[in-house]
Amino acid sequence: MSTHPDVAIVGAGFCGTLLAVHLARAGRAVTLIDRGDRFGPGLAYGAAHPKHLLNTPAGRMSAFADDPDHFTRWARARDPGVTGGSFLPRRLYGTYLETQLEGLPITCLSDQVSDLAPHDAGFHLTLTRGTLQATRVVLAVGNLPPADPPAAAHLHPPRYHRDPWTFDPAAIDPAAAVLILGSGLTALDLALTLADAGHRGDIHLASRHGLLPQAHRVTTAAPQHVPRDLSEWPATARGYLHALRREIRGSHADWRDTIAALRPHTAGLWRRLPLAEQDRFLRHLRVHWDTHRHRAAPETHRAITELRARDQLHVHAASLTSVTADPSALDVTLTPRRASPQRRLRVATILNCTGPATDISGDPLLARLHARGLVQRDALGLGLATDPNGAVSPNLYLTGPLRRADDWESTAVLELAAQVATLAGHLAAHLAD
Repeated sequence: MSTHPDVAIVGAGFCGTLLAVHLARAGRAVTLIDRGDRFGPGLAYGAAHPKHLLNTPAGRMSAFADDPDHFTRWARARDPGVTGGSFLPRRLYGTYLETQLEGLPITCLSDQVSDLAPHDAGFHLTLTRGTLQATRVVLAVGNLPPADPPAAAHLHPPRYHRDPWTFDPAAIDPAAAVLILGSGLTALDLALTLADAGHRGDIHLASRHGLLPQAHRVTTAAPQHVPRDLSEWPATARGYLHALRREIRGSHADWRDTIAALRPHTAGLWRRLPLAEQDRFLRHLRVHWDTHRHRAAPETHRAITELRARDQLHVHAASLTSVTADPSALDVTLTPRRASPQRRLRVATILNCTGPATDISGDPLLARLHARGLVQRDALGLGLATDPNGAVSPNLYLTGPLRRADDWESTAVLELAAQVATLAGHLAAHLAD
């Protein structure tokens, strides 16, 4: 196999798929490469349980920034009861992304890129089953898997799952306790997966702060609140915190509307912060921002509340500090953030939902590119350094979560759709030149 597309895209999740769609519509030759056999859903929407819901209402999930109702119309054609405020299954969204590729002249390769290097006026890509030449390459590799906590690094499935989507709830004793590391949206999904499979044992969630995502409101209305005087907000982490609190207190809107109204401005606010203030935000405010900004679907929040009310789900503000194994179970020690006794639990398995890693040394392709000087880590350790167009080096680009250092909010569909559209326009214009 040897072809020479205008653009080769490594990764066929949300960002890679939509970038290919934009470029193909602009008349560019595109090759989309993914090690899986499905193009579009990626890990986020392909491995979900049937009852896992999107954490954002349908009206804010369009894959196309210039057509905000695109997903709602697509879903309503299948179910007339869908509204912009509906929280729909994640698997359905994966199907939606797959259908965007239909009828477009995009080459989809089920293969893995092991290396790439500059060659002539582009790049030479080494794949498992061949090679490829491309004028431009875009890395759309998505989130990196969670890092192993030191205390559990010696464990292996079925007792420990670094990738939480690989575990089979039917393989766990339904009466045994389970420990989930993390208390974010993925942790909530995994807790509900266990409960839906008939798990009767205790489910423990442990994270450093022990904070759960807030709940979305049930509403079909778009937020009407417009933040005031953003240019006058003091460019410090503390200044932003106080300004946001004043904004919420001074408006007649629900606080969720204020957070939602900030979304188009978040990248600009982030870039205004000096590096030291960005670091201060990450250390002191990030967890609080995440629990308010990345909220749970109302149905998900209600189900989690019921599990806690019947004393099956327990949330700990603590870190995993030791694990010992015997033939029948794991004895774990949780150490709280503040001065209080350690908690010891006996569990059947540990599921790692601590969130994506940012250390690129764990990814073979990114590690090779870094060693060759083609990519650089950003100063905050959030991913890779890019220019404003997403370039990591000449003719090599990045899109997706590893662009957090530049955009900060680089994980949700609303922001990623705009990021992808901008990159597609840049690439199409430069290829035309």
